[in-house]
Amino acid sequence: YCSSLTSIVIPKSVTSIGKSAFSYCSSLTSIVIPKSVTSIGYAFYNCSSLTSVYYNGTIEDWCNITFENSYSNPMYYADNFYILDNNGDIEYNSNKYSLLTEVVIPDSVTSIGYRAFYYCSSLTSIIIPDSVTSIGESAFYNCDSLTSITIPDSVTSIGYRAFYSCDNLTGIYYKGTISDWKNISINLDNLALTSATRYYYSETEPTEEGNYWHYDADGNPVVW
Repeated sequence: YCSSLTSIVIPKSVTSIGKSAFSYCSSLTSIVIPKSVTSIGYAFYNCSSLTSVYYNGTIEDWCNITFENSYSNPMYYADNFYILDNNGDIEYNSNKYSLLTEVVIPDSVTSIGYRAFYYCSSLTSIIIPDSVTSIGESAFYNCDSLTSITIPDSVTSIGYRAFYSCDNLTGIYYKGTISDWKNISINLDNLALTSATRYYYSETEPTEEGNYWHYDADGNPVVW
């Protein structure tokens, strides 16, 4: 209930942020979280003005933090997530940061969970690895800058509203066939996903008509 608090820099000595630590800090707009933090409790409930999170670590470090629930993650409210980067173009609190706009998920991940990228409004593209079999409920909810996503044929289920309000999603690069896609269990309210142009993977340039894609020399999906 520190209603006048607008920003905070958490020191490197902190390893956990406890329950209700910043609950109802309704004027809080930015927070710096150090790499030393490994767990966050029910800490950011009703921080409705929070817009920017600056993290002094890598995305891999961030993914290793234990969050108690949705309100433990400051990104429940914030729109912008910045990663510490000596070559970054954003300066804040005497450090340089880069705005996270693209994510490559590692092969060790098998499931993308509930609200994993909820309200990541600056995320423009994502590549899901072959190890993933399910995309959870609201996983990319309101990622309204997301324009393309690469989905492997290992995915068998896509949860309720996983791509809800992803209004700029135009390209789906699917690594399977048309029949494989039809076998995916796609839950309700995923119109942005089902209405986007879908491309099917082909290592060689196809002779038949249709939408197909392959990887370029840099590992990016491109249309044949």
